[in-house]
Amino acid sequence: MYINRHIVDLTYEMYAGMPTFNAPWHTKIEIEQMGTIETVGRETRKLTIGTHTGTQIDAPLHFIPNGMPIHRVPLDRMFGRVQIMDCSDLGENEELAIDRIAGNIKEKKVLFRFGWSKYWETDKFYNGYPFISEAAAKYLVDLNVDLVGFDTPSPDDSRTVLRGDILGSHRDSPIHKILLGAGIPLLEYLANLDSVTDLEGWALAAVPLKIRGADGSPARAFLFRPEEL
Repeated sequence: MYINRHIVDLTYEMYAGMPTFNAPWHTKIEIEQMGTIETVGRETRKLTIGTHTGTQIDAPLHFIPNGMPIHRVPLDRMFGRVQIMDCSDLGENEELAIDRIAGNIKEKKVLFRFGWSKYWETDKFYNGYPFISEAAAKYLVDLNVDLVGFDTPSPDDSRTVLRGDILGSHRDSPIHKILLGAGIPLLEYLANLDSVTDLEGWALAAVPLKIRGADGSPARAFLFRPEEL
């Protein structure tokens, strides 16, 4: 990780077998060495990754039929001034209510710090995290924000994620659908937000791979203070 007064890396390292949702449509990352210095004078590796591996950006296509794919999401949606909202006082399975954010959103890009990254690489990371309420999500849509990010694996209630009786129905992942349905990309699995003490004056860069037709991509995300670079 890279952290100093001017730049904060928000990205988890990628490695073979790193955590992801336990579902057959989310592949585990595999890294295979191909070339070596000893055999061909150079090192190369083959990566097998999913579009939702580690720190990532969801494009609208992830949940919205005929939605915008990741290669068409405008870069200015993922680069620029950002607001960080500390919500780390929320408990397990507690929702971020509209009252918490109404009248308090000042920037077009918003990151919610739930303090959940402390559970990264544990079973708890995927269970019980705070989530965004439907009313709060609709409020963000009404504000026409550019991007919503968070240090949890999903904006939806973990008690309903991947639940077999609602999988694929209108009750499945409603927050994803509200935000992505409005064309708002989601920046998930943020690292190191808890290291940011002064929440003001930051800009965000979150750069996905430009994968044609893809529903999302791993991303390198970081905060920076533009006037101090």
